[in-house]
Amino acid sequence: MIKVLLTILLFSTCAVSQIKFEVKNASKLYDVLIEVERCEDKICEGKVTYTLFKKNSKQAFQAFKLDDTSFMLGDNDKPSVNVTRLYDEQSAVSFSDYNFDGIEDLSLCDGSNGGYGMPSYQIYLFSSRAKKFTLSEPFTELSQEGRLGMFEADAKRKRLRTLSKSGCCLHTTEEFVVVNNRPKKVLEIEEDATIADRKRVKITTKRLVGGHWRRTVKYVPRVEQ
Repeated sequence: MIKVLLTILLFSTCAVSQIKFEVKNASKLYDVLIEVERCEDKICEGKVTYTLFKKNSKQAFQAFKLDDTSFMLGDNDKPSVNVTRLYDEQSAVSFSDYNFDGIEDLSLCDGSNGGYGMPSYQIYLFSSRAKKFTLSEPFTELSQEGRLGMFEADAKRKRLRTLSKSGCCLHTTEEFVVVNNRPKKVLEIEEDATIADRKRVKITTKRLVGGHWRRTVKYVPRVEQ
């Protein structure tokens, strides 16, 4: 009987509802309180609330309630922040300038809706007029619809980059610029190793030039893994 009670107690400890994490290293301007439904075996899932606090303030600045999330805990048993490693570690919450206006924006993990069960994200752009973060559907789509996790923001080139694939041998990279606070695709590179010629890979590049798409195709030797 004692062993049974201990087992129940241990299980309850591993699956407590509304587990809380304080995140203080994600932003220079904000701290984040994450309240998630459950965490087991270093994976947190279920309903989640992300609450932002301005630094040195105990008053909530803005809160976001999502129906689902899915993020891993690091070796310190804390959620990762501002990390995007393909097929590996991705963040529960990130701050970055996604529309390249010089102001931090926000991404929040909303589950595993990306390609091959990769994390997906809700993207919130900071509105100087409203003085708060507002959901952007066009930016959010860049981490959904089969893409492999969170997109990359290249601040130097002012471009966003997404990755997707079909099976082992068809990979697609897309790049976007930001026009009127919306992503606009300007480049697509498809690497196709499914062609009949097993010694080569077909690379199809599409570039938006002067409002028109230009397509080029080349073949490169296949590199055996």
